[in-house]
Amino acid sequence: MIGGLALSAWNHARYTRDADVLVAIMPEQIAELVAAVVNAGFQPRHEPPLRMIDGQGILQFTFQPADALMPFQFDVLLATTPFQQEALARAVPRRLPNSDGHVAVVRPDDLVVIKLLAGRIIDRAMILRENRSDIDFERLQRVILAQGLMDDYCAIWADAYPGEPGPVA
Repeated sequence: MIGGLALSAWNHARYTRDADVLVAIMPEQIAELVAAVVNAGFQPRHEPPLRMIDGQGILQFTFQPADALMPFQFDVLLATTPFQQEALARAVPRRLPNSDGHVAVVRPDDLVVIKLLAGRIIDRAMILRENRSDIDFERLQRVILAQGLMDDYCAIWADAYPGEPGPVA
């Protein structure tokens, strides 16, 4: 799991009307995955369901609960890069608020990188601030440097830890 629900699993519950997951599947398994999600009551947002956005494969679905005004969105991102595959391998079981079960959630340091790569401003500094003891900062900085995200990382560091010296390249 990635996105807003993953944030809930890492100490920051916030409202969201979607679920985002990262999966590693072979291209020939996409049709089977789409069929399973459709059989669960979701509808593809596009035809064909697979879209490429900035080189990222994504399947988007919606579900309209009978008692809701707005549909629920379910986004499935395909893990195609080495970073994404490593983030999946490092995912840990976490309990979502108000649930009994556990789901595999990417670690908070990987969530920061995912947010930076997606250009999502929301929640980035909070992830660092509220999960400091769970973050592998040495690894995070290596990934940040490899992805060319150092300027953004320094900015969110300053927001998360005001007055503390920032990371250096």
